[in-house]
Amino acid sequence: MVSSDSVMIPVSKVCLTLLFSFALLLDALRPAIAGEEVVLIVSARSHVEQLDSPQVRKLFLGLTVTQHGVHLRPVLNESDDRIKELFLQNIVAMSDSTYDRYLLRLALLQGRTQPAVYKNKDELIDAVVANPAAVGYVWARDVTRDPRLKIIRVVWHD
Repeated sequence: MVSSDSVMIPVSKVCLTLLFSFALLLDALRPAIAGEEVVLIVSARSHVEQLDSPQVRKLFLGLTVTQHGVHLRPVLNESDDRIKELFLQNIVAMSDSTYDRYLLRLALLQGRTQPAVYKNKDELIDAVVANPAAVGYVWARDVTRDPRLKIIRVVWHD
């Protein structure tokens, strides 16, 4: 005959083992989930060292932002939906449709050129490298070790 005490010990050991295994799994996944950053980048040849939040917003709203006598040019990253959503929330503070209408209005009423849009992050990076006036945003992991670029600001972090 098996007593209830003898059954409880193995069951509790199993529960503890499962709990410990789950904790280890969560700990292993944490570096992949946490620590993501969206950063503002310029060419290493650019004289831009930093932009404050109002300047960044103005730049991506199509307004003139000048540093060291150079008119900066925004480039939009639409390589993935998440980075686009973070850009809309954290830089321009607009919905996708509102931002599109705003840029179209600037183009039609004021004759301003709309920012270049890149669906491929590597093409965006190459465009920023090639133009010292270009300012873009990407995942930090994609550019951290690229000597052709400078990270001038963290725009969002997890």
